[in-house]
Amino acid sequence: MNRPAIKTALLWGVTATLLLPIVLAVVLGLGGLLGAVGDAAGAKACSRMALVAGAAWLVAIVVTTATTALALLDQPPPPRRLNRRRRRRERLLRPPGLGEEPGERRG
Repeated sequence: MNRPAIKTALLWGVTATLLLPIVLAVVLGLGGLLGAVGDAAGAKACSRMALVAGAAWLVAIVVTTATTALALLDQPPPPRRLNRRRRRRERLLRPPGLGEEPGERRG
């Protein structure tokens, strides 16, 4: 998968993951309101829409997680750094340059 496609999929996945719970809460609230005023058909329709929104939210979470994993695998590995001990050992074992004493500064 190329990078723009991964970025686009990740953007859509994050957007859906953040917005679908809001939609779910609004639809459930509307269903409760319709049930309270006596509209059983509207409450049942909202209940089914909430079920669809909840399923879509779960799918969005899974897709976002998988896309994030793909994006991380697509990155180049970070450059290797020497650990402190190895750098110190190399600095201590390196002989001083011509005309230099170990404590002398280069200028």
